[in-house]
Amino acid sequence: MSVGDFIAVSNGNCITFGWYAGDGRGTLQYYWLGSPGQVYEDYLNWEKNPSSVKHWRAKQFEKHGLSMKLFWKSYINSVHDNRVVKITRPEDIFTNQEDRINYEKSREALIKLNFIKK
Repeated sequence: MSVGDFIAVSNGNCITFGWYAGDGRGTLQYYWLGSPGQVYEDYLNWEKNPSSVKHWRAKQFEKHGLSMKLFWKSYINSVHDNRVVKITRPEDIFTNQEDRINYEKSREALIKLNFIKK
């Protein structure tokens, strides 16, 4: 697996999706699917009208702009060889319109920050 690969993670009784961010201290780390898109949307709104974003992110945007530091990173720390799978065509697995939109927004944000390539 390479940094930026789209992955599915078995997490308890459910599956979560995200982008592989690397390994560290015995963990597998990934950016959760919804986080980059939501932060990016907040950032675009903040750029248009700084007073429109009224939570702690507004201060972060002023300080750092749009940054990978603002995306929620998750990790698994138990055996992950059989809990993670790389998804080569993520567009094919999202049949729900809302899930597909979340995927596209997050992908756009990660492309903008050069974490993944087009």
